[in-house]
Amino acid sequence: MAKGPTTRDFAERNTERAMQIGTDGMDWMRMVAEQGLNLSKAAFEGYLTTARKTADSINHQASEMRERSMTLATEALSNTFDFANRVVRVKEPQEVLQIQSEFLSRQVQTLAEQGKELGQIMVQGANAASRTAVEQMRGAAE
Repeated sequence: MAKGPTTRDFAERNTERAMQIGTDGMDWMRMVAEQGLNLSKAAFEGYLTTARKTADSINHQASEMRERSMTLATEALSNTFDFANRVVRVKEPQEVLQIQSEFLSRQVQTLAEQGKELGQIMVQGANAASRTAVEQMRGAAE
């Protein structure tokens, strides 16, 4: 006489299915977690790259500003010594006023030019830093 599935067979099959579903669920959760970690790692690496490039850009800008500041100091000192040498050789009091006026004009002009250049360096540096950050964020998003 042929026996049909028993309750025990039914229970064993259901247990096996439940175990398989549990295993599949764990595999799926593991895969989702790994993908999340990989995406987080990529985003963090993109952030670090952006920070590095921004810091490099700021360092470059600081270097340019330092160089321009030294040039300004050199020009101001040169103008001052030129003024002093000319004053020492003055023969008439009116010449002192003329020389002083020329000196002050030259110093103001030098300061204005240097201020303009320093401002341009700062704007260029800020633009470069923001471009770098935007590019990196776009790259990280892709």
